[in-house]
Amino acid sequence: MTEKVTVTLRKQKWEVEPGKSARKIMEELDLNPENFLTIRNGELVDESVRLKAGDHLKLVAVISGGSHGS
Repeated sequence: MTEKVTVTLRKQKWEVEPGKSARKIMEELDLNPENFLTIRNGELVDESVRLKAGDHLKLVAVISGGSHGS
């Protein structure tokens, strides 16, 4: 049995096949890659990084908005 990649987003969790890019995984999960930062094993990485068996990919939503005036 091949070890999977664990993907988490908030309280959701998926087990996916290794060898794909973070971008491809997000697209397959119906998530817009432009809306998330990708953190592999605790390190911020580019969405083009290929994930290996046993990796943990955490997706963090990018929050945008106006600036706070002072």
